[in-house]
Amino acid sequence: MPSKKEPLKLYEIKITLMELAPAIWRGVLVPRDIMLGDLHHVIQIAMGWEDEHLHEFEIGRKRYGPMMADPFGSELALINEAIVHLNGVAKPKAKFVYSYDFGDDWRHEIQIERELESESGKREVRCIAGENACPPEDSGGPFGYPSLLDAVSDPQHEQHDEMLEWIGEDFDPLRFDLTSTNRRLTKVKA
Repeated sequence: MPSKKEPLKLYEIKITLMELAPAIWRGVLVPRDIMLGDLHHVIQIAMGWEDEHLHEFEIGRKRYGPMMADPFGSELALINEAIVHLNGVAKPKAKFVYSYDFGDDWRHEIQIERELESESGKREVRCIAGENACPPEDSGGPFGYPSLLDAVSDPQHEQHDEMLEWIGEDFDPLRFDLTSTNRRLTKVKA
């Protein structure tokens, strides 16, 4: 008797940048067995980061990240994200934290909302929803970014011109482009 091929399962994940209002979030679909290292790339692209800083996942009491030597000579106490499947460490309804840029301290709540079958039957990564623009790199974290927005929105602010030049006149903190995000996500190995 021929065996049926098991359908490809996906996780629907909500990524929310913590400690900011209005909320900056993305909903993504990923293969449930995606490697954490590849999930890092999905988060970077979906959120709009430029992958210029260190990161780590905190799942339960364990920390996962890229394997690299500590600049002070010791190995960082991380489990190698390149060899860990997401569904091996987190199931539907699980919540965990992805930290990015330890200077600005951007923390993202990752919630696996549900497991579902892939409609296409293919391994794919796709953003299905989101709100608000990602803060620019090096904008001061969840405490500095609101100050940056205050400065650029108030022509009377003493740092208005300087911050507007730095952030760019076309930056819109309320803008999120789903089509562009999905175009960039097609390059992620799933």
